[in-house]
Amino acid sequence: MIYSRFKIYKPNYIIFVFDYDRNNFRNKIYPYYKSNRKKIPSNLVKYILFIKRKLILWNIKILSIPNVEGDDVIASFINKIKKTNKNKYIFYILSYDKDFLQLVNKNIYLIISSKIYFSVKKFFNKYKIYPSLIKDLLALCGDKSDNIPGIKGIGIKTALILLNKIGNIKKIYKNLNKIKKLKIKNKSKIIKNLKENYKNILIWYKLIKFKKNINLKINLNKFLINNFLFNKIFYKINKLINFNI
Repeated sequence: MIYSRFKIYKPNYIIFVFDYDRNNFRNKIYPYYKSNRKKIPSNLVKYILFIKRKLILWNIKILSIPNVEGDDVIASFINKIKKTNKNKYIFYILSYDKDFLQLVNKNIYLIISSKIYFSVKKFFNKYKIYPSLIKDLLALCGDKSDNIPGIKGIGIKTALILLNKIGNIKKIYKNLNKIKKLKIKNKSKIIKNLKENYKNILIWYKLIKFKKNINLKINLNKFLINNFLFNKIFYKINKLINFNI
């Protein structure tokens, strides 16, 4: 997947980010965070370690920080580069994780597959809200992959109506009476469930929102200097392992 995307977008620089482990601030504020996920198979762990060794051998930069999720590392890395380079760069995030949609803006694109990518325009055309509201969307309707339950009675369609017609979570709670005027089912129950889960939804929102201020003790310029031929290197990687990374 990475190899094929590389050939399409031809980036000048590339960085791999890995989770260091599963222990981070999210587990402390919500013990059930990702608790529904199965343990990573031992053979996959071996593959990941193998990939890391090869990437390091070929001088491809890797970022992995103890007690920090890879999502927050990526968000902080991009934020730091944008601040020091005044939006000089365009970023392509290659991931299946829909949480990354919250970072999408005019300079940041989320690449999911060869046929699926998201820009601000494409996201808005599909959902009628801006990518910055994905945090609110997932907090409202839940995210099974991260074991975030969401508000009972609110699915993605209802959540999109609330966000489109009223605004973010903060505005929704300030204007609960406006829900009565919307064309959605079980309005009274939804309002009741929202009131009963105010503290919970703030926690869920905090879980979903990326941290952009992680202290990255690295020389960004060194991370961005790559004088090798990516094409040949990715070809080597694909030849060495039994699946397409």
